[in-house]
Amino acid sequence: MTCERNDRAKRDDRDEGKELGSVRIGAIQRSCGGFARGLRRHARTTLLAAACVVQPGCSDGQASASPQAAPAQAAPPQAASDSTLARLLSEILPGVERTSGLEAIRPLQVARADSLRLATYLGEQLESQLPPATARAITAAYARLGLVPDTLDLRGLLEALLREQVVGYYDPASDTLFVLEHVPADQLEVVLAHELVHALQDQRVDLDSLRHDVMDANDRTLAAQAAIEGHATFAMMEWQFGQMSGGVADLTQLPDLGAQLANLDLEALGDVASVAVLQSAPQVIQEELIFPYVGGLVFLQRAWSAQEGRPLPFGDRLPTSTEQVLHLDRYLGGDHPTEVIFSQAAPRGWEELYANGLGELETRVFLAEHLGDDATSDTAASGWDGDAYRLLRGPDGDVLIWVSVWDADSEADEFAAAARAAYGERYRSGAGSSSAAEQMRDVRVERVSLEGRPGVVIQDVPRGMPPRHLEALARVELSEQ
Repeated sequence: MTCERNDRAKRDDRDEGKELGSVRIGAIQRSCGGFARGLRRHARTTLLAAACVVQPGCSDGQASASPQAAPAQAAPPQAASDSTLARLLSEILPGVERTSGLEAIRPLQVARADSLRLATYLGEQLESQLPPATARAITAAYARLGLVPDTLDLRGLLEALLREQVVGYYDPASDTLFVLEHVPADQLEVVLAHELVHALQDQRVDLDSLRHDVMDANDRTLAAQAAIEGHATFAMMEWQFGQMSGGVADLTQLPDLGAQLANLDLEALGDVASVAVLQSAPQVIQEELIFPYVGGLVFLQRAWSAQEGRPLPFGDRLPTSTEQVLHLDRYLGGDHPTEVIFSQAAPRGWEELYANGLGELETRVFLAEHLGDDATSDTAASGWDGDAYRLLRGPDGDVLIWVSVWDADSEADEFAAAARAAYGERYRSGAGSSSAAEQMRDVRVERVSLEGRPGVVIQDVPRGMPPRHLEALARVELSEQ
């Protein structure tokens, strides 16, 4: 659910990228006190070390295993001065250059940020990337999919989420690393290490341009974010573990994090810092905020374990879909998604409110939201090769057309069956609806051939709507990347 238009992704193999669960590697557990509670799958299984960057709940000591008596009103942390931050930055720079594989090309700037500066920065980012009209259109589309309430204030929620979670950020426009004033002294280096990686990335690949190039394609944006944040999280953790051990750490020598992240119960970690807004957010938003850190970390560990020389995941190596992030073989094999392009404009008297695509990750989320079964949802989405949807408003009401292409007939059949079941549950429960009138819908899930490829067309329309425009509205062209 990123901020503008269109989408992509590609291919098979069901045993890689299945679960990105919760950390149970002891060193990672010891490095932080935790992040979130009760979040499902990727969101619920948030990587604790990544949480050091987005949630001030970490220290360099042991995670608390059981509740203890509260201290007698601890004093608020003393804000670090800009000179202190500059000194710390210069001290950690050589180690982070090594773990990130990037050397500084020019001097780096670092400064404190108070809540007002953060609010101003977030407001500017939301205004440029998610203007109000776009936010309303996205909300309408995801409400039609039953993933968010139709009354959701998306911009307000995202701003509240980021203000709750952010403890540091890198601003490419000013080429400056910012650390929030309330970050405790024993967390400064970890926050700086993560944001320092972003600064080093920006000196090589221009993060603003990279994000701008993919911002119209939802799934491609998520994949790029996973490369950016996964790389920063990997380098931060490897630097941090080296500091803890007094040596040089190598995360590629740890057991596969994709498997290790599946079993930790975050509830067992005890109390964690506040994540009230995050916990209250719709699942699809939780997933999208956390996947770049967790999914990106797993992706980079697997990619660097499989390749010599730790090639950076940018330029020609930037993943082009969440499918590539979830399935390493498809990334290494150059298995790019098929672009699905609607070929017919909205007819006279109709308006296209929004169009984009879900990608494999959000297809999983859609199915899991309504089926309540992660394993079935992951399997049914794993043959995804590309998709596009459009939300239109016509004389009889809103129409959602969702077209997807699959790697094999059996996989298209499997998704179609899962989608029929998901829509059955979606309208039985009224998910995403604020009124009983929402139930007056017809849903058609049809297996089709798209230019000789296995496809599925889903039409979610007002009950009794005549089909005269629907066939044309679902007409697509396929483009191989």
